[in-house]
Amino acid sequence: MVADLLARNNWRPKGIEDLEPSAWQALRHEGSTLVIAGPGAGKSEFLAQRAAFLLETGRCPHPFRILAISFKRDADENLRERVRSRCSEDAASLFDSMTFDAFTKGIVDRFRDALPAAWRPNSPYEVSFPTRRQVDAFLQEARDLAPHRWQSQIASFMASTFEPQIVGGYRLPTGPIEPRSGLDFAVKLWWEERLGTERPRLTFTCLNRLAEILIRVNPQLRQAIRITYPYVFVDEFQDTTHAQYDILSSAFAGSESEITAVGDDKQRIMAWAGARVDAFTAFERDFASLRIPLKQNYRSSPALVQLQQVIARAIDDAAPDVESKAPSEISDDVAQIWNFENSNEEALHVAHWLRYDMSTRGTQPRDYAFLVRQKADEFEDRLGEEFERVKLQIRNERRRTGKVDNQIENWYPVCSRERRK
Repeated sequence: MVADLLARNNWRPKGIEDLEPSAWQALRHEGSTLVIAGPGAGKSEFLAQRAAFLLETGRCPHPFRILAISFKRDADENLRERVRSRCSEDAASLFDSMTFDAFTKGIVDRFRDALPAAWRPNSPYEVSFPTRRQVDAFLQEARDLAPHRWQSQIASFMASTFEPQIVGGYRLPTGPIEPRSGLDFAVKLWWEERLGTERPRLTFTCLNRLAEILIRVNPQLRQAIRITYPYVFVDEFQDTTHAQYDILSSAFAGSESEITAVGDDKQRIMAWAGARVDAFTAFERDFASLRIPLKQNYRSSPALVQLQQVIARAIDDAAPDVESKAPSEISDDVAQIWNFENSNEEALHVAHWLRYDMSTRGTQPRDYAFLVRQKADEFEDRLGEEFERVKLQIRNERRRTGKVDNQIENWYPVCSRERRK
């Protein structure tokens, strides 16, 4: 039992001076809330403070609990530690923080026998991580086995997105899949190969889908989850996949549980991994949530916040003004946005700007580097000629180290032509 409960109006934040007005509104709101929080807004800190508020004012008394779901293990551990440092040991013991995959795997492992027979895996199973080559081989097999009229649709599926987008977005029926399209056929075959062995090989996408149907078809399990967790936090909500959103919906939509979803609606970069592009609007609709934007940035200097605001407004005309609360440690331009009509103008400007900046600052070519998301070789070719004209060359790290299997390739230290041998 949590001792010495505080009155709502007497509660104050722990470990920080105060919260911004929008954060106070979201923290005290009764009902589901969609908190829009950009870079540096203190998303984890806000969730930790809301947990402390709910626990220390008696809004979440024993035996009820708070469920916090993160997408990455480090975020899960960070939030758990923040709550422990801001609450008593008794209060913090009522806070369950875990990743989405850990949450869904735990449901499947505990309640496997309650799955519909068509989707019940043998025990034990292994967690599988198919390679791109293996998915390519599977799609080729599926196309060869499918009726001719469905083969072209299966041929259009990409190995990199088939499992997270196609399988992850497929809501399982209570019985076996009855194919009516190439998509149905491929998904059915995928599940048969996952489940149809003595030791099933289940991906986390599969486990997410199995957890969702478990909750959907078992009212007693669904009610037990709702009673246990009257408060649920979802961090980095913009990364929510179709399967994960369906779990959230099947478990809590229409219940009295209050869901606090926190994310950045300008930062949707995980669509390739199955993230739902309409997650924010769907959440507002399905959970009757109040949308509250956080308007302070504790990480970026005023100049960087100003730049971020330009980008935010380009994405959304209604993006709210954000105030920097971080000190400005650099007097000159922190960052700039340049727009060019074509790649030739870009190459000309960048090359001459670099030469000018080196001369005015007294810096060396090795002090500069470019970051590009992909296709580093194309950027090297595009910029190389103009760089040669100002006696600079580019060292493409991708050519030196091989292809980097990452979303961002760090490349291009700038080299002086005279120094390079």
